[in-house]
Amino acid sequence: MNTQNEKPKIVYAIYPNANGFGFVYMDGPRKLLDYGIVRINPICNFRILEKIKSSVDYFKPSVVILLDPEGKSSRTGKRIRKLIEKISSFAQTENLKVSQISRDQIRDVFENFGVGTKYEISQWLLTEFKQLETRRPIQRKLWTSEDRNMAVFDSLSLAITWYWING
Repeated sequence: MNTQNEKPKIVYAIYPNANGFGFVYMDGPRKLLDYGIVRINPICNFRILEKIKSSVDYFKPSVVILLDPEGKSSRTGKRIRKLIEKISSFAQTENLKVSQISRDQIRDVFENFGVGTKYEISQWLLTEFKQLETRRPIQRKLWTSEDRNMAVFDSLSLAITWYWING
């Protein structure tokens, strides 16, 4: 039951990648408030962190969800590991709860819906979040790079996994 004194629990999921980061803000497992991709060129952790700091001021989330770079099957590089560490430190100084989700946890949750690959997960998420249709990623071929819109779906999968685990 919601009372007037209860603060809404806005979740901010951030998924850093080689070009910047994808993000989603959610107010419940089915309510997507905002989403996007921030590309930084040339790539620089300091500039990414500044963008994240300014975005935290906008929605004032209560939880920040990040990728766990220490997951069993993680292939996260050094730069992104350092960035995740800095984002986590910043969030803690802002008194925000920080939760880290591994790719294995994401896969485990989405297996319940009969999907396993990143592309399959993105297609399933499109059935639940119709507003993301304009961001529909194209299926990756072995010789092509990942669709840039996949960052939104990666961050959304982090948030959905967090809601599933913390039900």
